Amino acid sequence: MTAPFNVSPGGRLQESRPHERVLVWTLGGEELATSYGTNAVALLGDDGVVLVDPLVAPAHARLVDAALRRHTAAPVRLVVLTHHHTDHALGASWFAARGIPVLAHAACAERIAAEHPGLIAARRAVPALAGLFDDAEPVRPTVTFSTGVTLHLDGLEVEVWHPGWGHTPGDAFLHLPGQGVALTGDLVFHRYHFNYEDASPDGVRRGLEALRARGAEVFVPGHGPPGGPELLTLQAHYHDTVEAVVRDAFARGEEEAAIVTALRRAFPDHALALVLPTAIAWVRRLAARASASPA
Repeated sequence: MTAPFNVSPGGRLQESRPHERVLVWTLGGEELATSYGTNAVALLGDDGVVLVDPLVAPAHARLVDAALRRHTAAPVRLVVLTHHHTDHALGASWFAARGIPVLAHAACAERIAAEHPGLIAARRAVPALAGLFDDAEPVRPTVTFSTGVTLHLDGLEVEVWHPGWGHTPGDAFLHLPGQGVALTGDLVFHRYHFNYEDASPDGVRRGLEALRARGAEVFVPGHGPPGGPELLTLQAHYHDTVEAVVRDAFARGEEEAAIVTALRRAFPDHALALVLPTAIAWVRRLAARASASPA
């Protein structure tokens, strides 16, 4: 079920098509300059396109738009953001500047307003990144929702759902009920380490349950190659393994560097090791929540 999908640090846009109505692009790699390997996704209706998570900067969004034009002349009707992290969201500013509406959960919009101006300014101050972010702007979503919304294009129905606070407080995933396809956002990382920076202690697992309940057959993760329902099982196993490894390390009094090494050994084929300190912080939150619960 997994479509051909190359992960390359070289900065060349890679394309896969896990379904006739779905195109996926990534710059691969695990660096900010390649959007940390984030997936941008186009959902193809007969009369228009819904574009999801157009990467970390307008320069990357232009690459995605050019790749889309090799497949269809249909206009982009809407950009959807699965959460506020810049590797998924900042590219939307290029489409917003052209009058294309941007849809996001209300909490995602709040985090964008609070965090993105400072992040853009900080990146422009780094010479190696200044060129990538010189035309980046915070995206002001023009449409927000609280629970869910259904989008209609000719030939395509798209459900956008908020599963609660999972990877971030403003998570959204997309479901194409007539096609058996789900776009997970960063509720699922495939062959990439999970970023727990803004994650709810319990919500990362509830998000997987919400995805599984849709009964899709094809899943497009936030990072890594598309696949089938096994991606949800693999992500659940990842969470369980991370929790067990880190708890055992805490019990032995190990330092963070040793715990990171142990996590890398547990998943030797995973990219994005730079987020592993967030896994340690996530398990600390789990432990704090457990200690605060009444006996």
